[in-house]
Amino acid sequence: MLNVDNFKNARWGELYAFFAQGHPPLGLQLLILNTVFLSFIIFRRAKAKVHMRKSTIFLIQALLIATNLMFMFQKETFNAALAMKHLI
Repeated sequence: MLNVDNFKNARWGELYAFFAQGHPPLGLQLLILNTVFLSFIIFRRAKAKVHMRKSTIFLIQALLIATNLMFMFQKETFNAALAMKHLI
């Protein structure tokens, strides 16, 4: 189940370095992106008389997760897109 030693032995320095890379840092980019999405949801709920369908909310959450992954792995994604371009 939950093993505390896994958390103690984790390579936290590498995780920090991953999120600290870039200009602005990747962690800040993700924070800004997620804040924009959260603001949109809060503003939409406050102003709308008709609530969003659950499927729409799930779609927005899926888009947010996909966008976060694109930000985190943008170098790999860009290289994969270039490789796919040459296949066409």
